[in-house]
Amino acid sequence: MKRLRKKSRKKPVPRLRYPLTRSIALVGLMGAGKTTVGMRLARRLGIPFLDSDAEIEVAAGHTVSEIFEKYGEKDFRDGERKVINRLITGPNIVLGTGGGAFMDEDTRKTLKEKAVTVWLRADVELLVERTSRRDTRPLLQKGNPKQILRELAEKRYPVYAQADINVESGAGAHEEVVNNIIRKLNHYLAEERLKNKGKQDDKPAIR
Repeated sequence: MKRLRKKSRKKPVPRLRYPLTRSIALVGLMGAGKTTVGMRLARRLGIPFLDSDAEIEVAAGHTVSEIFEKYGEKDFRDGERKVINRLITGPNIVLGTGGGAFMDEDTRKTLKEKAVTVWLRADVELLVERTSRRDTRPLLQKGNPKQILRELAEKRYPVYAQADINVESGAGAHEEVVNNIIRKLNHYLAEERLKNKGKQDDKPAIR
């Protein structure tokens, strides 16, 4: 007599349980999955996805590589700061930011004030494998990509850790990364609601 196999139950897909009060900004090193994950997250939340580098290219009429080559990193960061501020000052979006955006103090302050920041963290080995598929990364064209990424990780990871939410972006399915973001986003928004309720309760009654 054949044994009946139990049907495996699929885990329920997490949904956002609270209203989104502002945009979501994804930060992290190049190759962390900000665009791929960001597009899927935006689709799940029913809001647009925008990539800050793509928007900068439209505004400047040059590719990111061309801007770095012709004008230098300082001018690029100045333009990036203005574009990001414009993008998140409006209807809610999911924004994929460039790897160095969150390192700029003014840009980081703007993102922290006007968006929920999410750090997509990935191991350097995985980043090397992902970034090797494209040769459009200006910072990786100055030497050994693996060494450059390792040095960037050492410098930037402590700053990325200041993001509101940290999520591992490993070699697994991108949909699972999206699920983890939504789970942590629910927790973050719940805590935010409690804090705001506490502030309202502390206000003196108007007589």
